[in-house]
Amino acid sequence: MIVSSRFGRSLPTRDQVIALRDFIHGRTYAAAAPTIRLNGEPPHAPGSVLARVAEVNGALYEVTSHLCRRLYDELESGHPGPIAHASWDSLLTIIVAWREDPELPDWVDGLLPVKPR
Repeated sequence: MIVSSRFGRSLPTRDQVIALRDFIHGRTYAAAAPTIRLNGEPPHAPGSVLARVAEVNGALYEVTSHLCRRLYDELESGHPGPIAHASWDSLLTIIVAWREDPELPDWVDGLLPVKPR
């Protein structure tokens, strides 16, 4: 269920934020799997493809975590404001990349912008 707000737009429930966070983190982790090194393995060469993939995945993980924390705080305050809306809009922008993924929660599809033809 999406929670209505005083800004006229809808915000997610905490459970929906958690589901979206887990989905994004799962995709981030799967993409980063080739970059994971076992103990004792040398680091990836600076500037290598694997080093860049690891950096990008780490950044996406951190951005998603930050947005979700901000959104949790706003939702729990009982008076979510512009920060909640900006965080939610940002999460939806990230998730557009996976709009065709069969594991994307069904309720997300109706929140994404119409796919261009």
